[in-house]
Amino acid sequence: MADFYTYRNEYANRRRKRRVVLALIVLLALLCAGAGWYWMQHRPAETDPAQADAVAAEPTATPAVTQAPTPEPPQTGAEPRRIVQAVDTAVWDTSAAVEQTIDTEYLNTDHRMIGVPMLGTVTNSYFDTVTFVGDSIASGLGIYQTGYPNAKYATYISAGVNSFVNNASMNNAVTKVSETPMETIVASQPDYVYILVGTNNLVTQGNEESFIAYYERFIDMLREQLNPGVILYIQAIPGVQETVVQTKPGLDNARIAIVNDLLANLALRKGCYFVNIREALTNPADGSQIDEYQTSDGVHFSPSGYRAWAEYLATHTVWNRRSQYSGQNPYYIYGA
Repeated sequence: MADFYTYRNEYANRRRKRRVVLALIVLLALLCAGAGWYWMQHRPAETDPAQADAVAAEPTATPAVTQAPTPEPPQTGAEPRRIVQAVDTAVWDTSAAVEQTIDTEYLNTDHRMIGVPMLGTVTNSYFDTVTFVGDSIASGLGIYQTGYPNAKYATYISAGVNSFVNNASMNNAVTKVSETPMETIVASQPDYVYILVGTNNLVTQGNEESFIAYYERFIDMLREQLNPGVILYIQAIPGVQETVVQTKPGLDNARIAIVNDLLANLALRKGCYFVNIREALTNPADGSQIDEYQTSDGVHFSPSGYRAWAEYLATHTVWNRRSQYSGQNPYYIYGA
């Protein structure tokens, strides 16, 4: 079954193939140039037309001994048999469309197969240059000491992905300051951006395609306004308590799982990393919120839930030479 490394290696293999093709083209051009130079150096000298006529006019000496004529093969009266049967080359000289057998678009991949795997444990200082972006669920990482108060936050109450695309002025759930999200994100000058948004969009049973379209536009906006080296992580939307669906029909845990599949495939298409925090926060059987981490609304998390969330993030990052690790650097274990 395909996993995170399978998809990332596909992108790496494509880059390597392009480089090999370019190298072969350059080598072929050099060989052609070398062959042309060799021919120019060793081509036969041109003969003067007057000398050529004089040579043609001289009589050719008749040899004293004439060669015996080559004997003709005996005639059997039948055509010789072909050892290899004749091939109708016209049949092969055709061009027709070939049915595509490999789907180059990732549309239905399970989000659990795409999530960043466990790879070492970064120190707390890693989050000094992290900006968390999203709704009030993510803000708990900045409010509670069990999260990462040292990180920066552009998280807002009741925010949806369309709130970020429209850059509407909102109240920051951590700093309590009224601000426009994109300006806050850019001003934080992050090395890493962790996005978690979508629960408020899914409260009503709306159109998932519209949600993904907004999300994709939001990623494009971040790419346009942040430094090229900034790494984007898309976090999975966590599950909720089973009773929440009774008052918020859109927050069905089965539907949330489907939307996470769409977000994981979006991460592949847009060159982001997908972090499956559901592994740490929800029950594997039905995707519902772990009871130990619940709050009164069944959507947000308790301080112990944010501790589990923080520990998961620290152990599920992509290796980077700038990162500091607790214990053995995973570069020396797995390679870069």
